[in-house]
Amino acid sequence: MKPININEDCKFLKDLQSNQKMAMYNLIATKGAVKLYTKGIKPYRGWRITDVKKYFGMNGNAEVLHSKLVKLYDVLTEKEK
Repeated sequence: MKPININEDCKFLKDLQSNQKMAMYNLIATKGAVKLYTKGIKPYRGWRITDVKKYFGMNGNAEVLHSKLVKLYDVLTEKEK
């Protein structure tokens, strides 16, 4: 399995430490929004892929970003079990 490259100073990791429920909610909601974006649908007005990249500290196009978010979700939920 390829490691996920995340910027250490990203907002997601800070939220994960301070308010884990909000961080997980953001991950789940963003995962669905990026999936829509890969199909050519903008989730809502004002939504930008750049904001997602900045919040999660990741880079890549929409497909790569979606696969990274899914892998991140899988890693975090396996840890809770």
